[in-house]
Amino acid sequence: MSTISLLRDYPLFANLSESELESVAARLVKRAFAKGAYLYYPGNPSLNMYLIESGLARLFFCNERGQEFMVNLAGPGSVVGLVMLMKGQARIMGAAAQQPLVALSLSQEDVFHFMETFPRFHHNVLLEISLTLRKLTLQYQISVTVSLRGRLVLLVLYLAQNKSEFDLPVTQAELATWIGSSRGRFNRTMGELQQLGVIRLEGQTITILDRQGLENLTEGMLTSVM
Repeated sequence: MSTISLLRDYPLFANLSESELESVAARLVKRAFAKGAYLYYPGNPSLNMYLIESGLARLFFCNERGQEFMVNLAGPGSVVGLVMLMKGQARIMGAAAQQPLVALSLSQEDVFHFMETFPRFHHNVLLEISLTLRKLTLQYQISVTVSLRGRLVLLVLYLAQNKSEFDLPVTQAELATWIGSSRGRFNRTMGELQQLGVIRLEGQTITILDRQGLENLTEGMLTSVM
């Protein structure tokens, strides 16, 4: 697939002309990251953004001891590093390759140049940032208003999408930090869901046994905002 064809799959480049896409494609740098490699780390300068072409990125915060707390995953079609792409600003969130990953990098200077040059791209960047901020706000709402069981249910449905069975993409300890839980409380709550008969956990594989019953435990929240 050509780079221009790939760009058409990203909402960030929707409705750009062929010549505009060619200009963007000429400035992209393809980079490959081994599993565990960092795309960027909290505190690093905000120098570029990444378009995930393949693989899976783990987004995380760090505490003062360097302990990482996962907050989301980003797969093909995702854009990471855009929201905090401001001159003179350090990264607040980090990103690492959860699986071997290929990404297209666009520098801060090029992003700002294309925003000034291509009105549609400027519009798309503002829309992308707005949607990201809305998602972060909803995630914060979930963290303060929804019980641990509700948060775990939302996470399971988010990871499952439309599948009835799926493998967990990260460890259960990482999932626990994603929903603001200790590993022990996470395991007990996972056990409660199995006792209710809505899911089955075998190793790293979750099977949804009763999707409607699971959805009834979301405490009225959307399943697409985790």
